[in-house]
Amino acid sequence: MIKLEQVHKYFHKNHVLKGISLTVAKGEVVVILGPSGSGKSTLLRCINFLERPTSGIIQIDDLCVDAEKAHKRDIVSLRKYTGMVFQHYYLFKNRTALANVMEGLVVVQKLDRKQAEQKSRQLLEKVGLGDRLDYYPSQLSGGQQQRVAIARALAINPKVLLFDEPTSALDPELVGEVLSVIKQVAEEGNTMIVVTHEMNFAQEVADHVIFMDDGVIMEEGTVEDIFHHPKEERTKQFLQRVNPAAMYYI
Repeated sequence: MIKLEQVHKYFHKNHVLKGISLTVAKGEVVVILGPSGSGKSTLLRCINFLERPTSGIIQIDDLCVDAEKAHKRDIVSLRKYTGMVFQHYYLFKNRTALANVMEGLVVVQKLDRKQAEQKSRQLLEKVGLGDRLDYYPSQLSGGQQQRVAIARALAINPKVLLFDEPTSALDPELVGEVLSVIKQVAEEGNTMIVVTHEMNFAQEVADHVIFMDDGVIMEEGTVEDIFHHPKEERTKQFLQRVNPAAMYYI
């Protein structure tokens, strides 16, 4: 479903991504771990060209885009294949939860408003917000806003869902409700790439785990490989640091 080949990203002279290559199968959940500044979020944003890669190949399903030759129409097509959930929700403040979910269906997919409303209602009910359809973002908790954002991402039936640290802006007591929804979405067979610092959640949902540091993939494998038998010293150091009370590896 997703294939990246030698993806590089420079911000001026800062080489943020240093030749990332990876493959994600249809229906697979890939979790990306790593310290702050390792390039995780930049990689996610390069997949749908929210950040344009300096070079490399991005392929989603049947669409293959060369970063150095990409035209606007290629980028628009690629974005239609992805649904993205950000750290800070990015909901329209002057629209209700229902209107936020409907927006992409009406404006981008040109769906009839009645159909868009019906689908949006179903998705908001799915994420546990059937009683909050007419609430504005300011009337919702952070966890509720993020669940609206997840419903919005699901609305366009994307080929892949990208989650960029979806709980990092939430108060600790609200994290669980959002992770529960993401886990439900994962169990439905959606192709997903998730950048997260939630180690227990990563172990529950991931089919494949990637550990990044300094713009490169240091190590990748199954949950068992990475959390219990990491080979790289840098991976071991990271896991010990994020949860020193847990014996992740032997």
